[in-house]
Amino acid sequence: MASFKKWLCITGAGALVVFISGFLLFKSRQETAVMNEAARAAAPGRFIRLPQGLVHYRLSGPDTARLLVLIHGGGSSGMEVWKYNVPFLLSKGYRVLTYDLYGRGYSDRPETTYDLLLYRRQLSSLLDTLGIHQPFDLIAMSMGAAIGLDYAATHASQVKQIILLGPAASGDLHPSPFLKVPVISDILMSGYWYPRAIENQRKEFVNQPLFNDYAKRLKYFYNFNGYKRITLSSWMNMLNQSQLYLLKQVAPQKILLIYGKQDPFFPREKLDTYTSLYPTLAVHEIDSAGHMPHYEQPTQVNSLMWEYLQAKD
Repeated sequence: MASFKKWLCITGAGALVVFISGFLLFKSRQETAVMNEAARAAAPGRFIRLPQGLVHYRLSGPDTARLLVLIHGGGSSGMEVWKYNVPFLLSKGYRVLTYDLYGRGYSDRPETTYDLLLYRRQLSSLLDTLGIHQPFDLIAMSMGAAIGLDYAATHASQVKQIILLGPAASGDLHPSPFLKVPVISDILMSGYWYPRAIENQRKEFVNQPLFNDYAKRLKYFYNFNGYKRITLSSWMNMLNQSQLYLLKQVAPQKILLIYGKQDPFFPREKLDTYTSLYPTLAVHEIDSAGHMPHYEQPTQVNSLMWEYLQAKD
């Protein structure tokens, strides 16, 4: 009996060593790139040093034009999601500011908590450092909607109109409690989530060839060190908490909501919650579009945004 127990312990220890070795080898092939000067040489915009790191941004259009500030969502590619919208907005004479949120795109990935406070400070610091003090309109998508609403609620006199695209501000994400346990969290994020992360976003698109093209950029940015850590922090400190209470802090007649009819994260029934908190909400549903209606149906969405802003000028 004693020899059997000894054999069992040795076998178990050996299996554990094999598992740990295999896991570490598997993990070592993830996030192999570093966001440094060489990587940023390919960035299309400019960089500015803010209190919590370097931020990638683009500011285009006449200095005297009406300013639009665009806030992207939690996707790794950052402000690239606006590539079908910014040229249109510039053609209409607007001044447009886009930037990569901390932890996304070409911006820095600080070791910190990724929550609303971080992103409120990022936007405030960006505007102050650029010397932008004029009131502006906000266009925000997905997770960026929560950031936009938070900023509008805390800077009411600075934000004019708000356009929300496929907002993810209702705290519907419910991460597994196991993700709070350090070692188990690492195993789940590296062994389960990361290998499937990009393909799992396929359901967010109706146009699959378009997604295939978009996924190439996601894959590129997913490989930069820190994205698993940043994603987990966003889950635990933002996307699992509802920010819809902020709607009540925005003055009436200031919000347009546009969502994709096939958006898996924004079913039509969710509108009831938004309208109950913000009765004057203007709404447009976009057919043949998922979670990024401005990316899948840019012509239609661009026109809607322009018409809305023109009417509110």
